[in-house]
Amino acid sequence: MVFLRNWGDIDERLDPAFYLNIMLFNKNIVSKSAHPVSTFKQKVRMQRGRFGHRPRNDPRYYDGVYPFIQTGNIVKASTTNEKIEYTQTLNELGLSTSRLFHKKVVVMTIAANIGYSAILDYPACFPDSLVALTSKDNSISLEYLNVYIRFIRDYIERLAPQAAQKNINLKQMSKLPIIIPNRDTQDLIVSIMEKAYTEKGKKEKEAQALLESIDKYLLQELGITIPLEKENTLKRGVFYVDSSIMLGTRFDPYYHEPAFSDNLNVIINGKFSTIPLRTAIEGELVKGILPNEIEKVGVSKVVQISNINNDGTIDLSNNITAKPIYSSKHKLVKGDVLVVITGATIGKIGFWNCDKEYYLGGDLVKFNTGNYYLNEIYAALLRTLPYQLQIKRCVTGATNGHLSLFDIGQLPMPDISDKTFQEKIANRIERTHKSVDVLINDGNATIYNAKKSVEKILLGR
Repeated sequence: MVFLRNWGDIDERLDPAFYLNIMLFNKNIVSKSAHPVSTFKQKVRMQRGRFGHRPRNDPRYYDGVYPFIQTGNIVKASTTNEKIEYTQTLNELGLSTSRLFHKKVVVMTIAANIGYSAILDYPACFPDSLVALTSKDNSISLEYLNVYIRFIRDYIERLAPQAAQKNINLKQMSKLPIIIPNRDTQDLIVSIMEKAYTEKGKKEKEAQALLESIDKYLLQELGITIPLEKENTLKRGVFYVDSSIMLGTRFDPYYHEPAFSDNLNVIINGKFSTIPLRTAIEGELVKGILPNEIEKVGVSKVVQISNINNDGTIDLSNNITAKPIYSSKHKLVKGDVLVVITGATIGKIGFWNCDKEYYLGGDLVKFNTGNYYLNEIYAALLRTLPYQLQIKRCVTGATNGHLSLFDIGQLPMPDISDKTFQEKIANRIERTHKSVDVLINDGNATIYNAKKSVEKILLGR
């Protein structure tokens, strides 16, 4: 596409994509508006978060009383419409290099994951990858502003440069148009979206209950039982371990916590005898490859940690590509089980059940028993509490945890040889996942239809 731009209008970026997306925004949304239109610069007060110290993970600045919000917290709250959760806090030293936002604000992501928003209703700090938004006058409510940002998120994301890590600055945001209906119409729009998110939340709770039923059913069929409070009994004080037990294993106290030992006994005393995972698989445990900057962008489609959902399904809607740096062993085969071996979601398990050509990305390991039903059972079993505890036991590294291929290969798996039993269990798992998919899709459709209703109101259809 060829288009012309006056030199006097170019004051921020030189790349054509930025101005093309502004043009498309104006054509598809602004020019069709049934209501007055202004700009973020005129109507929205914008303040970036701050955390000036490097490195950002310096422990001296954390574990205090001031909530510290991260990008991931906003992305989660934006997709669920729930209250913003936080997992980190700053102490007084951390506060000195950050900024505490006291008033109720809309918080939006402006780096990496761009354009996600949620309302912050308690005092908190956050880094400069997030921006606080408030109204400059009474013409727009915070709730409407939050909904409007979600409505135009795709446009906001496309305004970000494509090179390196995506980001958008406040000057670029200030150019964004904002449609301003009257307050009654704003309230109606907010109400439509609130009802839709509530309905979506109900569907997701039903789906979560079904997923949890898989764990209960699977463990019951395999004769594995463990109290749910076991994880809370870790680090319970002084304990003694016979030296003969420690021979050939690790010597650190964490590995020999009684709760871990009790958990292992429950696993190996189930209905089936256990064998090391490495003896149950075909070939070898395969470690994925993380492409460097030079190797990124190519013809090879790559599955990363972020593509793996908590229920083990794989989301391919946003994957990276790489140059042809992968060998045939890295190619994903239907039935492959994927294990996250480092990072915040270490131990997360994925199950590859499609025939598309993708390759295994970094910080992931895959294995395959050569038996699709058994693969499906093993993938589901590794997500249960007993096996997640066993995986947790095997993690090494004080700051950045890591799972070794050796430890994964040592995981005790039930030796299930009865084909009829395998098929029965796998079919039950698959049927449940299909029911979960229906609920999730229904929830997403509810949000989609609500956004269409909002679009009709904004555009006067």
